[in-house]
Amino acid sequence: MESKRLNTLKKEAMTNDVKFQKGLSQIYQNKDGSMPDISQLEVKRKNHWKLFLVGGLVILVILAVISWLGFIIFSPGEKFGNQSIKLEIKGQQSISSGDEVIYVLNYKNLEKVALKNVEVIFRYPDGFEFVSAQPEPKNDFNTSWDLGDLQKNASGKIEIKGRIIGEVGSLKTINATASFQPENFSSVFKETSSFSSQITSSILEINIDGPKQILAEKKATYKINYRNTSDQDLENIKILVLYPDNFIFQGAVPEPFSREEDARNLNNQWIIDRLEKNKEGEIEVTGGYLSKEDLPEVDFMAQIGFLNQETQEFSLQQEKTIKTKITGQSLSVNLIINGSNRDQPINFGQTLTYSIVYKNLGQDDLDDVEISVILDSDILDWDTIEDKNSGVTKDNTITWNKDQVSELDLLRPLDEGTIDFTIQVKSSDDIDSKETSLGVKSKAKATVAKIGELEAKDLTAETEEITGNINTDIELKSEGRYFDDDNIAVGTGPLPPVVGQTTTFRIYWYIANSLHEVTSVRVKTTLPDGVEWTDKYLVKVGSINYSPKDNSVTWSIDRISPNKSFDEVNTWFDVSVTPTSSQVKKLLILTDQSILTATDKVTDSNITKTSKAITSNLEDDPVGGGRGLVIDIAE
Repeated sequence: MESKRLNTLKKEAMTNDVKFQKGLSQIYQNKDGSMPDISQLEVKRKNHWKLFLVGGLVILVILAVISWLGFIIFSPGEKFGNQSIKLEIKGQQSISSGDEVIYVLNYKNLEKVALKNVEVIFRYPDGFEFVSAQPEPKNDFNTSWDLGDLQKNASGKIEIKGRIIGEVGSLKTINATASFQPENFSSVFKETSSFSSQITSSILEINIDGPKQILAEKKATYKINYRNTSDQDLENIKILVLYPDNFIFQGAVPEPFSREEDARNLNNQWIIDRLEKNKEGEIEVTGGYLSKEDLPEVDFMAQIGFLNQETQEFSLQQEKTIKTKITGQSLSVNLIINGSNRDQPINFGQTLTYSIVYKNLGQDDLDDVEISVILDSDILDWDTIEDKNSGVTKDNTITWNKDQVSELDLLRPLDEGTIDFTIQVKSSDDIDSKETSLGVKSKAKATVAKIGELEAKDLTAETEEITGNINTDIELKSEGRYFDDDNIAVGTGPLPPVVGQTTTFRIYWYIANSLHEVTSVRVKTTLPDGVEWTDKYLVKVGSINYSPKDNSVTWSIDRISPNKSFDEVNTWFDVSVTPTSSQVKKLLILTDQSILTATDKVTDSNITKTSKAITSNLEDDPVGGGRGLVIDIAE
């Protein structure tokens, strides 16, 4: 075969030489095509430069031809047109990542002459780990084999054993290059061969078991099972878990891998130093999900692969994903007391009006809803409850379910309703303020048996607690008198009042305060037309002022301590009236209603109390009372 190549090259050289000769002939032939007789040439000195130019051109052409032939024949490393040595790599086309693979290179000399200095160099694919070879390689990188001289038709093989790690689906290609010198040649020739395998599986398996649907902010548990399916022990295995954005990690068994110097405190990776053949393990991860409208369903993913300890490069082998549907808190419950859902003061004897508003804000049906309200208080009169739905009362709790409110049997999306009831606060006379907690703490909650197809018996929707602190029991008493308690006249003029004659009356205001200190106390009344301020008064606490602009009287007190009685906080002032004939047989209105305003320092609430208008009938005067009708004495 080598002889054929050489003959071919010689023929090409002879052909080029003929072409060269023809070229020279064309240059020197006569016009008729005949060659000149160079023995009879006439030498002319004036054409020496032409001969020099032509000779240089000839020499350049000869050198070019010789260089071209030398390049063709003696170029080092250039391969022949046909194969001189046969290289064939055999192996598995489909392999498992991490498993052991064997590549066999079969080689054979196809020439009729010996091949000298035969060397084979392998280039391994990424992820290949050399284990052994027969024969053994000659270099430390386990890539080169020195085969020496290979006689004609001689053959052999190189068997390489190793392990490949890579992603499932990736291609892994091994290359072999043989360099050699044909006998009687000084040039080096090369042949190459390659073989590709595809990673179709892995000897590492991973699976996830977890909830398909779960309530937001409820405990979720995922079990990650991994296994070595090969018949050999594996090392440096890494498991990586990719948590959804709204997942809150709580713990794991075993604990995640971490480094003390790593400030990130990663909680999503585990390193298994050694996993024996056909052995398996389990990781249990617990946590919960935040409710996000844009994440109704999430992917919980776990990956397994090999970790390169030197480069920390992770070679993924297999990943599994489980989808989890997040069901948010779709049941809305609101508690309203006296028109407000905030903390508020209440008064002795007050009627409290409760409203519980519920609504299904989700996209799933809510089955078997139960709503209850807890009224934590010792000052409520439970006998005064008015509830048209007849909720069940037990231990300060009222409960309604489908037996009391039929709509609670099934709440479809956007269904809503309201449960109303009232209850009264006990009067101060029925309460021992020294031994009783004077307040009401109210909270409503709801439970659901199922949300769609998801069991949700542990789901509870609760409202914020509303606190109602009892206001101080401040009282205002207003009296009109002609005689005082000692039956001494404090008024002047005729009684009953007489047309055309002036009668004076004394107006008394009393304040009693029980629980808390009150500030900015004001008592105000307006004197009707015809009733005049006499500028006669006595103030025990505070100050009293008359305003002629609106004919009003105001009693002002900066503060009143708790446990003050009527005897300690009071005032009086006198008014006069001269009846007209149009008022005959009528009672005179001496003052309009008296209105007290104050601020409870403990509850920081405004208090308003109102007392009755005072007439000339003097209902609070045991002596002068009942004689208020105006009379007319005829002349």
